[in-house]
Amino acid sequence: MTVSPSAFPPVGVHDIAVHLPRYSLEMSALLQARVAADPGIERHLLRAVASTGQQAMRWPTPTEDTITMAAEAFRQLLVRPNTPDLSKVRFLTLGTETSVDMSKSGSAYVQGLMQRSGFPVPISLSSYQVQHACAGGALAMMTTASFLQVAGRTDESAVVLMSDVARYQAPSTAEVTQGAGAAALWVTQNPDLLEFDFLTAGFASRDVDDFFRPLGSTIAKVKGGFSLACYHESLADAFADHCQRAGVDPAEELRSVDVFCLHAPYARMPVVAMERLLATHLGLDAEAANVFLEERGFSAGLIPTSQVGNLYTGSLWLNLAASLAERAKVFGPSLVGKKVLLASYGSGNTMTVFTGRLAAKAPQVIARWNLDAQLANKEEPGLDTYQFWIDTHRTPENFPEILANYPPRAGQFALTGLRADGYREYQLV
Repeated sequence: MTVSPSAFPPVGVHDIAVHLPRYSLEMSALLQARVAADPGIERHLLRAVASTGQQAMRWPTPTEDTITMAAEAFRQLLVRPNTPDLSKVRFLTLGTETSVDMSKSGSAYVQGLMQRSGFPVPISLSSYQVQHACAGGALAMMTTASFLQVAGRTDESAVVLMSDVARYQAPSTAEVTQGAGAAALWVTQNPDLLEFDFLTAGFASRDVDDFFRPLGSTIAKVKGGFSLACYHESLADAFADHCQRAGVDPAEELRSVDVFCLHAPYARMPVVAMERLLATHLGLDAEAANVFLEERGFSAGLIPTSQVGNLYTGSLWLNLAASLAERAKVFGPSLVGKKVLLASYGSGNTMTVFTGRLAAKAPQVIARWNLDAQLANKEEPGLDTYQFWIDTHRTPENFPEILANYPPRAGQFALTGLRADGYREYQLV
């Protein structure tokens, strides 16, 4: 049994905000330091940088973490004009694979931090966290949007947060795909930016060990080649499921899309995935696939990823924001009605493929963003500070000294205390 889309009001993303920590490290500086320490690793690192397309990475200061970055993204939404009524927010959710608490939802920490900082986030809402590696944010968005769509209350909304810190063994070839950052989505009925079609969403899930993080570890374990194969297989299966549910030919579906946005742990990964998909269904070789994708601004949407690294749950939404900002420059008012295909992957694994249409006020919403300024707002503290981040695990015992050496900036949401029992304390400095 299927239900006509007209049976429900349109639902989707009203606005997007992205937060990037300021600390930045160029890949050239990282390679120079690692090769100086171990010349035998040079060939492997050069190949890793070339195959990933990464130019730099961001990482958090000692007083930043999943919670503070999510709060910063949330604050961006709240201070923009034409925001929905905050008192009518019904859901506050967080997608993350970098939890700060094994029990309490990170969204609850964010809720309290925002309230203590003067933002009237209501208590009459549902707060929860969604985890499935990098797909947690998309799954949180889909569940809250679905609730809103059937609730019948047009004034209610949801705020969906994605926040993560990507860390790997260092030194290693995986080190070049680290990163950190957050995104926030304001999800509503009749959204200004992007309307989704969840009736045709395609899924694929398997139990694999391509990527995981053992309990208590801050470092993810990844099988690079196997994880890439899992990504490709899951994209093919979820896209086929989407086409079957939509009743469309896969080749025609690909031709109908104006903007492709994929989970992007590093800049080259979505490119290779799309080349495979286009070869399968359109018979395009790599050169023809590149022409097809460039007509849709695909590589421009991945430039921020190459400069900031892996945002895990936020990477899809950074890709979406960058792609829409670029397409708005190309199409202007005619951006309205353009079709977007999104593919969210979470290792371990699950893939979701779904589509949307740019809403009537999308050009005005995008005009309020300034992603270029965020990319330019960075600080390069050097290898010693970076290595301190790699080597140091915050504890109640060492955190006072860390806080003294790395005080948070005024006006910044910050981790300001680690109690003896391990509880984290946050405030707006």
